[in-house]
Amino acid sequence: MKKLMMALAFVGLCTAANAQCDEFATPTTNKYSVATNSFWANWFVQAGVDANVVSMYGKGSLLKKDWHNGRTYGFDLAVGKWFTPGIGVRGKVNWENGAFYKAFRKYRHAWETPDGAKGGYAAIYFDTEFNMSNIFCGYSDTRVWNLILYPRMGVIRNFDSGNYTSAIGGGLESSWKVAKRVSIYADLACVFTPQGFNDEVPMGSKNRWWKSNQIVSLDLGVTYNIGKTGWSKAVSLEDYEALSAEACAKLAALRSQLKAEQDENARLRAELAKWANHKCPEPTGNVTAGSTSVFFDLNSAKINSKKDLINLEAIAAAAKNTKATVVVRGSADSKTGSSAYNQKLSESRAQAVADELVSLGVDRAKIQVSGVGGVAEVEPFNLNRRAIVTLK
Repeated sequence: MKKLMMALAFVGLCTAANAQCDEFATPTTNKYSVATNSFWANWFVQAGVDANVVSMYGKGSLLKKDWHNGRTYGFDLAVGKWFTPGIGVRGKVNWENGAFYKAFRKYRHAWETPDGAKGGYAAIYFDTEFNMSNIFCGYSDTRVWNLILYPRMGVIRNFDSGNYTSAIGGGLESSWKVAKRVSIYADLACVFTPQGFNDEVPMGSKNRWWKSNQIVSLDLGVTYNIGKTGWSKAVSLEDYEALSAEACAKLAALRSQLKAEQDENARLRAELAKWANHKCPEPTGNVTAGSTSVFFDLNSAKINSKKDLINLEAIAAAAKNTKATVVVRGSADSKTGSSAYNQKLSESRAQAVADELVSLGVDRAKIQVSGVGGVAEVEPFNLNRRAIVTLK
C-alpha cells in the first residue's frame, strides 16, 4: 500500500503538470534537433602556427621588397563558442613577425628587408562559423571529422608601414577529433585588404577595394574544448509518443488498483456496521474457542475506530468471567516493508490490542501476546494487517 500511495503521488504531480495524457506538448520532428545547452557550454580555444602568402595588386616588385617574396610565418590564438551544433563564432589573433624568418631563411636576407627588425603584421579577425558536417548530416558525438566554413572580417596593422586597414574574406577549416576535448585542425583562409596596406599605395586612392591586396594563409593547430562539451539529442516524436503512452497506461493501472482498494474498504466497513448492534451471549464456565480480528491501517499500530472493537468487548467480557486465556496474535502483510520491520509492527499491533483488553478489565496475566511478522494468509493482502484475538 505504501508503494501504491507513493506511485499515485508521483502520477498526480505528473498529471497536474501536463493536465491530460493526450495533451502533452508536441516535440520537434527534426531528427537533427538537440537540447539547448547553457551559455557557458561548448566554448573552445585554439592555438596554431601558420604560413601566409601576400599578393599586392599591380605591384609585383613589392613582394620581394616588403614581404620576402610574399611569404610570412607566424602564430594564431583564438577563442570561440558553438551556440548550436551548426553555428558558432570565433575571435582570432594572427601575428606575423619578420624575425621568424631567421628560422626559415638566411639571416642576411631577413636583415636587409624593411620589416626584418619590426616584424610583419598583426590581425584581429571575427569569424562566424558553420559546421557543414552537423548541418547536413546531423549532430553525432562520435563523429571524428568536421568541415567548417566561415566568413571573416577584421582589422590588420602593417608593422613596416604603420598602416591600419580593414579586411574581409573567409575560409575553410578541417577538424579531426583525437580525444573528447582535443582536436587538431587545418585552416585555409583568404582575406582582401584595400589599397593603402603599404606606403607605396596612398590610403586616399580611389577604388581601394577594387585594387585590393590578398592574403592567403594556412594555419595548423590544436583545439581544446572548455567546460561542458557536446549536445544532448532531443527526444524524437516516436520516442516521445511511446513514453506518453507508457505513462498513461501506468496511470490507468494505478487508478484501477486504487478503485479496487476503495471498494474493498467500503465492503469491510459495511460488514462491520452490520454487526454493530450484535450482542454475544454472556459465556459461562470455560470457553474453549472463539476469536475476532482487529484491523489496522498501513504501517500503523493504532486502533483508531471504536467500531473495530465491538467483538473485542465481547471477548473481554468472556475472559473476565472464565478462566480462559486470551491469545493475541499480531501480523502485517508481506507485500510491504522488510521482514524485520514487519516483525516489529506485528508485535506492536498485538500489544495495542492487549492494552485495549486490559482497559476493558481483562487481567494482563491472562493475555498472551505474539507477533508473526509479514504474512499472506488471506486475500486481499491488506486484510493481513490485523491482530487476531482468541479465547482458549
